[in-house]
Amino acid sequence: MFKIYWTDNNNVVHGQEASEIVQALQITKEKRDAGYTFVTMANENPQHVGKQGVDTIVDGKTPDGEDYDWSKAGRAGRPRRNDRIITKKDN
Repeated sequence: MFKIYWTDNNNVVHGQEASEIVQALQITKEKRDAGYTFVTMANENPQHVGKQGVDTIVDGKTPDGEDYDWSKAGRAGRPRRNDRIITKKDN
């Protein structure tokens, strides 16, 4: 199920549901083309089970045993073995 929301010229919020993504995208495009503002689409994955994201880390491992080394400080990712690291600006 997909839900499409938009705001009209009087700042009144409207919504419509669609069962298929193609239909939802078409409705979204039609609303934007008609000049409505704040057009957005939302859905919930019906096949998702449990909480999204990682909610438990014990000794650097996720619940399924995978290594978990993400940190906000390193969110861009650390260099890989074969990455070229530029330490000063090329002229």
